[in-house]
Amino acid sequence: MAETKQYPYDPDQSVPIFFAVVFGISAILTTFQYFWKRCWYWFPMVIAALMEAIGYICRSYSAHHQYNEGSFDAQYLLIFLGPTVMAAACYMTLSRIILHATRPEHITRRTLWITPRFMTPIFVTCDIIAIIIQLIGGVCAISHTESTVKLGYNIAKAGLVVQLVTFGFFTVLSFRFFFTTRDSSIVFSDDRWRRLLVVVNFACVLIFVRSVYRLIEFCEGDDGYLNAHEWNYYVFEAAVIVPAVAVFNIVHPADYLQNVRWRHVKNRPSIGSEVELEGA
Repeated sequence: MAETKQYPYDPDQSVPIFFAVVFGISAILTTFQYFWKRCWYWFPMVIAALMEAIGYICRSYSAHHQYNEGSFDAQYLLIFLGPTVMAAACYMTLSRIILHATRPEHITRRTLWITPRFMTPIFVTCDIIAIIIQLIGGVCAISHTESTVKLGYNIAKAGLVVQLVTFGFFTVLSFRFFFTTRDSSIVFSDDRWRRLLVVVNFACVLIFVRSVYRLIEFCEGDDGYLNAHEWNYYVFEAAVIVPAVAVFNIVHPADYLQNVRWRHVKNRPSIGSEVELEGA
């Protein structure tokens, strides 16, 4: 039985190496910072960065071995699912920013729409659902049976729709919080966290743009323009997600928040400082 070429084009052999190096450096830094700064809740970003790095290493190999099914499948699934895992880190970061920055009397649904107590469980649960659906769709999409591939595309589209709706609403919440907290009566006077919030919003926009690209790609099908021309992949997938990961190597949550454990912590007044964090 003749081997099947995995790509609908002749893949570039140098560009994936470049992104493998860039993501690899960011993944190493992310992992080092995770342990050095003891930012335990940041684990999803560590996993996402490693998924991207390993994914592009596999793509580099796959580009040189176009008939190798294993390396193609590995790069496809890792790169496809990486940003969804990344979204979980953004969910947990925003909830911690809110707890760190907002005066207790304003941590209400009226001010925030969704309070930190429910923000992480709701959005992470939706994220897990989106990952499972996309994983099932991604596995089916790399099948050699036409009907299974078509089914996989439809399942993956459903997963992307779940992600887009969830992440789109979260992005609205994050931007709304940014503008709401311009009212100084809502937040504490120390506002260094605003820089981190800007970075979270920046990453959210990039992940959302990438998800829209992926949804359009799946809607077009196997023979669509986006799938048939490799430059789209590197412009709307690789180049969009690189800064979404790397920016946190520069603006790391642990440098702006004290609440970096797995569990949320509550604000309470303390002598000598406007606010002190204690274990929930």
